[in-house]
Amino acid sequence: MPVVVVESPAKAKTINKYLGPDFTVLASYGHVRDLPAKDGSVAPDDDFAMTWEVAPESRKHIKAITEALKTDDTLILATDPDREGEAISWHLREALASSLKKGKKVARVTFNAITKDAVTKAMKEPREIDTPLVEAYLARRALDYLVGFTLSPVLWRKLPGARSAGRVQSVCLRLIVEREMEVEAFKAQEYWTVKAVFRTPRGQEFEAGLVTLGSKKLQKFDIPTAAAAELAVQAATSRTFTVAGVDSKPATRNPFPPFMTSTLQQEASRKYGMGAKQCMNAAQRLYEAGHITYMRTDGIDMAPEAIAATRAEIAARFGAPYVPETPRLYKNKAKNAQEAHECIRPTEMGLGPDKIRVEDDQRRLYELIWKRTISSQMAAARMERTAVDLASPDGEVAFRANGQVVLFDGFLRVYDEGRDEEAEDEGRLPQVMQGERAEKGAITPDQHFTQPPPRYTEATLVKRMEELGIGRPSTYASILTTIVDREYVRKDKNRLFPEDKGRLVTAFLANFFHRYVEYDFTADLESQLDDVSAGERDYKEVLARFWRDFSAAVAETADLRIGEVLGKIDDFLAPHLYPARADGADPRVCPTC
Repeated sequence: MPVVVVESPAKAKTINKYLGPDFTVLASYGHVRDLPAKDGSVAPDDDFAMTWEVAPESRKHIKAITEALKTDDTLILATDPDREGEAISWHLREALASSLKKGKKVARVTFNAITKDAVTKAMKEPREIDTPLVEAYLARRALDYLVGFTLSPVLWRKLPGARSAGRVQSVCLRLIVEREMEVEAFKAQEYWTVKAVFRTPRGQEFEAGLVTLGSKKLQKFDIPTAAAAELAVQAATSRTFTVAGVDSKPATRNPFPPFMTSTLQQEASRKYGMGAKQCMNAAQRLYEAGHITYMRTDGIDMAPEAIAATRAEIAARFGAPYVPETPRLYKNKAKNAQEAHECIRPTEMGLGPDKIRVEDDQRRLYELIWKRTISSQMAAARMERTAVDLASPDGEVAFRANGQVVLFDGFLRVYDEGRDEEAEDEGRLPQVMQGERAEKGAITPDQHFTQPPPRYTEATLVKRMEELGIGRPSTYASILTTIVDREYVRKDKNRLFPEDKGRLVTAFLANFFHRYVEYDFTADLESQLDDVSAGERDYKEVLARFWRDFSAAVAETADLRIGEVLGKIDDFLAPHLYPARADGADPRVCPTC
């Protein structure tokens, strides 16, 4: 009787139900081995040999699998279908090596969804453990260890109070600190706009904005003060207006692609305020219960049978007009899409959000996934966008009104990104005819100030990391958790603020380890790890090249004095800690001393 090993007991329970009594399904409870948290676990001088240790809490799970193998001759490793899952399978095989010497078979199977069809099909297609995927994991784990256990002691010695540094977490922290510095350096600029209410000969009212003054097309800052705005109001008040032009154009909006990990985290944050960790925990439970496909993926494509099922569900629920003539195909634009499985989608398209029975977080997330998946295969929305220009007879003053009418809602009937409810017609303009007079109503000036760049939310930070090629779907949630736990960052009203400790760490690293917190460098290293996953690069070459330069950079800090460190940090933070001087001189120097 084969022994099947998966990560979690919930997943084991679901799979056991599908496989029946002829299989023993056990859980490893995640990773069973890791690098001991001490010096020497990775040995650069010994060809990067790695010393692994079975976690104390994992020993009983290894023992249970060992006992089962005494009577069973086949071990089937059915951990998750990504680099981390491949690594767990490899660790299991290594940890169980003594139990596998007596001619027992070892097979690796993967499935992208925990359904009966997917599981039984996978069992018929066993394979070997994917060595390049494992080597990519080994490289990543070694790099993270070498950075953490080499750089963190430097921080402790040179920057008392700092807790740790990390290969990706330090770059993520830099993003948050630099955004905060931009916010602090920002100087608001005042500007004004003018709007007017007009009435058609048929008594219908609409609003328009001032776009031309003194025969000149207005730019954003052309009305800088209240006095200038009042003059604009007077110029408009003293004139009559007619409809100078009506321009109506058809437009279409296509649906968004299905979710991958990063976009799911972003939308869950925008719509429900879910943090990345909360989102992934809910998705994990949905996956283990067999409701959705695997939730750590860069892929946005969908299996042909899933596309067919989605189109059938659309036709049944909404009718033929909502089904496009041909299926929509999506392709990831990422250069190196890691873990590029199928998109995140429901396993049963007919199981709508109203039919699922799960906890609240899972229900909300499932509804989001279901709507996004269904809408991704729906017809485009058709709009009519209209612009109405109103001008004075002398051409000195002109207003413009813009409106949009949804003629056919298409996919908007189900889902619109960034909104909680179905899209409706908005900005509808009344019927107007070119040449007819428009009667003026109230003319109102409005004061505005430019806004600083917004602080990151978890969603926008994940999006920025994705754009820069930093980190991977399986790492985003843990990175964000780490920098908050280290008290480098705090979360307030869903916004991320750097603590003083986080600023100091960023300033130190930017001065003395600049290359290793550069966005391009970190992204290039991720790309190299992708090449390892694809079997196109030797992982020890990646480690050797990194370690040669990194260890030299660490050695250069050995003789640094605290005063020099603090001076460099002060230089880095000075523009944002001290008021700027009008003469452009160093703001830290007293001008009268």
